Amino acid sequence: MGTVSYVFEGNLYLNITNRCMMACPYCIKHKWTNKFNGNNLKLEREPSYQEVIESIGDPTKYKEVIFCGYGDSLIDIEAVKKIAKWIKEHKGMVRINTSGLANRYHSKNILPELKGLVDVISISLNGSNPKEHNKLNRPMFKEESFDEVLKFVKEAKNYIPKVVITVVEFPRFDVSKVEKLAKEIGVCFRTRPYLDNEE
Repeated sequence: MGTVSYVFEGNLYLNITNRCMMACPYCIKHKWTNKFNGNNLKLEREPSYQEVIESIGDPTKYKEVIFCGYGDSLIDIEAVKKIAKWIKEHKGMVRINTSGLANRYHSKNILPELKGLVDVISISLNGSNPKEHNKLNRPMFKEESFDEVLKFVKEAKNYIPKVVITVVEFPRFDVSKVEKLAKEIGVCFRTRPYLDNEE
């Protein structure tokens, strides 16, 4: 089936779907083989809620349990809610890494459904304007995606304790513009390394 959960730098990552709202050319899913850190993340099928739970074990063993694999977990919002609820009941810390397009994808505000289930949401914003965002990320919703991500970030503050905007440090990309947006919105900001090698 592929790797459902894997440990990396003290965190447990959950790979529950390969579906995504973007087709980022820099994503390791498109650039490399199907493996990351020795784990095959290409899923032949999406795991059931129970299979994911069984793969976690004791969530307190990890700094965070993070929904982050080859796709955007919020595509399957019902699975995320069930799994996150179980993790919280067993005293784990929950983080979601996402593209920020879940509300547009589901045509509704899904963030209230995550209240009390998610400790941190990390939203990728690669691009400081709509044109740059489209070029770097190839989102499925084209021109509206940049504004949709910003709306999602602002709305997330109402339901999730810690909201983080992340950006990849591309060559010749001014991350300070995205950092400025994060400060204006009032959320945390973090950079991620640009991985340009094959393994």
